[in-house]
Amino acid sequence: MFTIMVVVRKKKEVSMAEFRRVWKEVYGPMYQQLPQVKSYVQYHLDDRRKDESEDPIEGIAVMSFESENDMKEAWKSEIYKKATSVRQGIMRETAVGVHVASVAEIVKIV
Repeated sequence: MFTIMVVVRKKKEVSMAEFRRVWKEVYGPMYQQLPQVKSYVQYHLDDRRKDESEDPIEGIAVMSFESENDMKEAWKSEIYKKATSVRQGIMRETAVGVHVASVAEIVKIV
């Protein structure tokens, strides 16, 4: 299984209510149409940062595929291109706004 985690920040001009509505009701369901996606989970966050040194994180998405190649295949689809258009309306399109990392190891402590 190939899993990625995506840290997302909303565009400043988008309200939190609108961001969450679009992410949950419009953007997220598009992933159901991608057969390569085995799991897609959104975490809508209330950031508890200690200071104002960086912008808050509004969400994390966790996606799993059978392989990295399956992910790349999904990203070529028309559905993903439509999802990208929706994402660009609500999320910051920078490494700070949408930051993707793949899972190298899972260590379960408890």
